[in-house]
Amino acid sequence: MLIVTKRGYEKMDKIKLGVLVGVTSIEREVSKKSCENLLANLDENKYEITVYHLPADGNTEWAKNIISNPPQIVLSALHGGNGENGSIQGFLHCLNIPYIGSKVLSSAICMNKAMAKTVMKANHIQVPDHVFVMRGVDFSQYKESIKLMGFPLIVKPNRGGSSIGVIVARNMEDIHYGIKNIIETYDDDVLIEKFIDGKEINCCVLQGENGPEAMAVLDVKKAGSVFVYDDKYHIDEYSSDITSLPDFMQDMIKSIAVKTFNILQCKGYACVDMIVQEEQIYVIEVNTLPGLTSHSLIPKATKNLDFSFGEFLDKLINFELKR
Repeated sequence: MLIVTKRGYEKMDKIKLGVLVGVTSIEREVSKKSCENLLANLDENKYEITVYHLPADGNTEWAKNIISNPPQIVLSALHGGNGENGSIQGFLHCLNIPYIGSKVLSSAICMNKAMAKTVMKANHIQVPDHVFVMRGVDFSQYKESIKLMGFPLIVKPNRGGSSIGVIVARNMEDIHYGIKNIIETYDDDVLIEKFIDGKEINCCVLQGENGPEAMAVLDVKKAGSVFVYDDKYHIDEYSSDITSLPDFMQDMIKSIAVKTFNILQCKGYACVDMIVQEEQIYVIEVNTLPGLTSHSLIPKATKNLDFSFGEFLDKLINFELKR
């Protein structure tokens, strides 16, 4: 690649960029789609790209390849499971390989929804009332707290993503079904939270040289009462657009998104999911490795900024390399 300097045109070596895709999580398909979109938008004139496939069977050949020929920096297209809970981040940290996104502790906390809510609530960020249900604990211990919240309630895996396994419970039978389904299929722990009847919105935060900055506030359009997997990754008519909320509300949302990003010690970029009910703003969760597919929120948010998704990726990479 040629760059212009005071001495004229000079050749600059490409950045050796590793892209991680796969992992054993049920969100593997999202990872593949994110990787495809990354490769379509990364400038091949700037980057020498190596894709590391993390297979579902747990084969560690990819790790041996990274150790023997480490990239200068890693961009992760992983979602859920070990790709998002701090495990892969810890591996890269031990190898002293820079990577884009939140580090070990922040990744682990944000992946654990109940833990993240505890931290947010302690720092005066409004979250929905909730009950944390653990495998093997007598359900009768939770029953009264669940009744006090009142129906409807949202039942979700505590460490899940992409809204997989999420249901709206309208009675105690639904609660029992949701818990049983999640524990048998998705996670050892379950989060039950108050259903907030309001406008679902999302605000992504990008960390730059001047600190974290909130991107556009997006209205989250959905087919049903909750934003589910198909809404996020398959259905165009339920896409997200710039919100029509008044400016003062958008300013409040952006301020809360940045505050949440900082309190949870996120790095690089993250998406903050919220619900607005009248003038009350509730933070639902923080995604430290949000989807980067063509249907995902961050690529859509960049369409309303002064730079493309490819330039967004450049900013992330350059900022991390300068740290």
